[in-house]
Amino acid sequence: MKRWEIAALVGALGLVLAACGDNGDDADTDGSGSDDDVAEEASGTVAFLLPENVTPRWEGPDREGFEEGMAEYAPEAEVQVFNAMNDGAQQQQQAEQAITQGAEVLVIAAVDMTAASVIVEDAEAADVPVIAYDRLIEDAPLDHFVTFDGEQVGRAQGEWLIENTEDGDQLVVIHGSEDDDNARWFADGYMPVLEEAVDEGTRTIGYESWTPGWDPSEAQESMEAALTQLDNDVQGVLSANDGMAATIIAALEAQGMAGEVPVTGQDATEQGLQLILEGDQGMSVFKDVSRQADVAAQISASLLADQEVPDDLVPDTVNNGSVDVSSRLLEVEVIDDEESVMLAVDAGLHELSDLCAGVSADVELCEDA
Repeated sequence: MKRWEIAALVGALGLVLAACGDNGDDADTDGSGSDDDVAEEASGTVAFLLPENVTPRWEGPDREGFEEGMAEYAPEAEVQVFNAMNDGAQQQQQAEQAITQGAEVLVIAAVDMTAASVIVEDAEAADVPVIAYDRLIEDAPLDHFVTFDGEQVGRAQGEWLIENTEDGDQLVVIHGSEDDDNARWFADGYMPVLEEAVDEGTRTIGYESWTPGWDPSEAQESMEAALTQLDNDVQGVLSANDGMAATIIAALEAQGMAGEVPVTGQDATEQGLQLILEGDQGMSVFKDVSRQADVAAQISASLLADQEVPDDLVPDTVNNGSVDVSSRLLEVEVIDDEESVMLAVDAGLHELSDLCAGVSADVELCEDA
């Protein structure tokens, strides 16, 4: 695995668990061109390549946010959206198709972040800039990278799980997809937290597995195997995201353990937040993906306008094993109770009425919804 070096500029931003809109997330131009200039001059086609449709965010707030952002920042541009359905070869074909059809910018949430280097190399040969979206593309001449601070995501999960379990408890760790470098980045955040507790003798990790393609059914099978292997002696579960958490909770429910065992998550999905309101899921890491999509749209508009991307739009640097990539690392927050669920509602990620439609009537937050 390539280690990511985050430049000192990240520290200057003060990346802490704070509001997603703080610390300059509303980017301004730096004199390289006004927003009006970009909107007037940006034209051509940008291709937005999504990795799969298993995780609700991709065809939901990511796609919608990017299309809305492009309509604002580059109203004359065309947006083409592709979904690779978790097939790296198909994503490469889609990228080749986009380039052949004249796309002038590629925005890629890679299925396979190593194999996608071929896409970047092909794009460079065609003089088409590439923005890695959410997932770093390794060992390639990448132009820009927009994501959330993955280590911060994992650290939030690990710290919450330690805080909500007790000395002597046994934990299960169910990672995301091993071929997704983001999953490894999250693990770089939570595993040191968990391993410190193990080294201190206050926790044990009884079972650990990776989840191909982030497939919730695979996560459920892993949780069922863990419960069998450990004879249900499980007091906490580190689940890498909400989709997996839901099926992990289903496995716990089958053993009468749902709501008794803290389970982490990520993405603040509608189902994840409903499970938090019901008391079955402990927490989710909230990432304002509409903000991420908006930043990617701003960068794309600058590129389509043949203008330099403003420094304050990409103030960070991440090394992908080949180059130092100008990047934007956005912040995250923890949702673990009714009050913090409103973070996702206030950000426009969900309607409160939709969340409440799927929970029992005794949830206080939903009494007047």
